[in-house]
Amino acid sequence: MTLSLPDASTHSSPILDLAGLTLEVNHLGRGVRFYGQVLGLPLLHLDETRQVAQLGVNPAQTLTLWRPVTRQANEPWLAPLRARGGSHVHYAFQIRPEDLPRCRDLLTAHGLPWQEINLGTPEAPDPTLYFFDPFGHGLELRAVNRADPRQPALPVPEEPLQAQPHALPVLGLREVALAFGDYGAMTARLPRAYGLALAKEQPDRDFAQFTLGPAPEPDGNGTPRRWLYAWDPQVGLADMLGGDHAHVTFYADVAAVAARVRAEGLPCVAQGERLAARDPEGHVFEFRPLP
Repeated sequence: MTLSLPDASTHSSPILDLAGLTLEVNHLGRGVRFYGQVLGLPLLHLDETRQVAQLGVNPAQTLTLWRPVTRQANEPWLAPLRARGGSHVHYAFQIRPEDLPRCRDLLTAHGLPWQEINLGTPEAPDPTLYFFDPFGHGLELRAVNRADPRQPALPVPEEPLQAQPHALPVLGLREVALAFGDYGAMTARLPRAYGLALAKEQPDRDFAQFTLGPAPEPDGNGTPRRWLYAWDPQVGLADMLGGDHAHVTFYADVAAVAARVRAEGLPCVAQGERLAARDPEGHVFEFRPLP
């Protein structure tokens, strides 16, 4: 029997915040060094056998690196979903506005080419820095106004988790951008199957913004909210692509998401309070309760 579920555009979304992101790398040690030295992320867990490393972004968000191993799942409980780390994922970190000049200098000192794009207006500029990691993932540094009323479920920290003089002073994960081959089906499915709050579509390209919170809100200068961006396969800002077969973790009302996922008939697995589902486009979305 198919359940009748509310439309996420008129009801509260069960998606609460962005918890983490998993990237695919071809050399685990190099990935740990890059994210530890350039972004100052402390290593929380390392499994050489499964080729998994988890780094802390802040007390509530993590970045995980997976190196694919033949005939072996990096995360055993996700094996039925054939989960992989994302390839060429574009994602963003939050920084303090006053740290932007220092970030420019640090990127240059690390020998990383970077590009600055103003996402605001001449009256209200929003300068944003873009660069790539060694594996082709597109990284973004976006200033956050911690006093903005558009607050996420988990507040943006005041300081980096592990401040280092030569590391970028990141405060949290801001957004993840994914590619979907069937853009139209995606914009209908993500609200229906997971409860994601569709905030906006751009009129000149296949680009959708989903608010990772209880209701759609406008994106823009300094918002502390977290976001999922989704578009068809295309080259975006700073020559960055949306990620393929990504594994993204959200904080959520897990029971409410589970009802939607099962009504949609999507493959899913559970472990304790966690639920993971495989989207028809190959992305694996994991949901867990707030800490």
